[in-house]
Amino acid sequence: MAELLGITDHRPIVAIAPVLGLAAYCVTHVLAARIIRGRSPYPALAVGALAGLVATVVITVVACRRDAVSTLDTLALVGLNTIASLAFAFGYFNFVNLTVASLRIRILEELADAGGRLPRADLLDRYGTTSVADLRLQRLVGGGHLVERNGRLHTGRLQFLLIARIFDGLRWLIFGPAYAAALRRPPQPPPNTTTNTAP
Repeated sequence: MAELLGITDHRPIVAIAPVLGLAAYCVTHVLAARIIRGRSPYPALAVGALAGLVATVVITVVACRRDAVSTLDTLALVGLNTIASLAFAFGYFNFVNLTVASLRIRILEELADAGGRLPRADLLDRYGTTSVADLRLQRLVGGGHLVERNGRLHTGRLQFLLIARIFDGLRWLIFGPAYAAALRRPPQPPPNTTTNTAP
């Protein structure tokens, strides 16, 4: 293909390999979402991410071989493009996940399905603090991420916990340990909260 286009220097192809991998990710994700039927969007995203990573690595290796790049430099470029591809994949995943998990988008969809008008009380009943927490807990239990035994919740699958620890580490690295520690503290009641005591 490169010969047909008259390309003799493959370095630009190496540079844009992660972008081509992202394109492969997007296309594969769309196709996989149509094939993999189910309520969860994440299997199709995982298939797309794998396809994008493979495409990035293959394009990088082929371009390096065309330019007779040394093995050590090829490995370095593959490593660099792998990191870039994972970064692109992370951004795309969060973009798609925003449309799945965003509460604001769900409320707007509810309003659109209801013809543009919905009583405030109905929205609060569906998306109040208690109902949202119960819904999230039900999903975690249904997905096996939490296990309920004798009325208590226990850790199940560790995928979400691993992701949470990765984000904790990134917050600690970017914002510092004080900020990360503040996020892990339990919420405090408002300062103007008063308790009724019987005389």
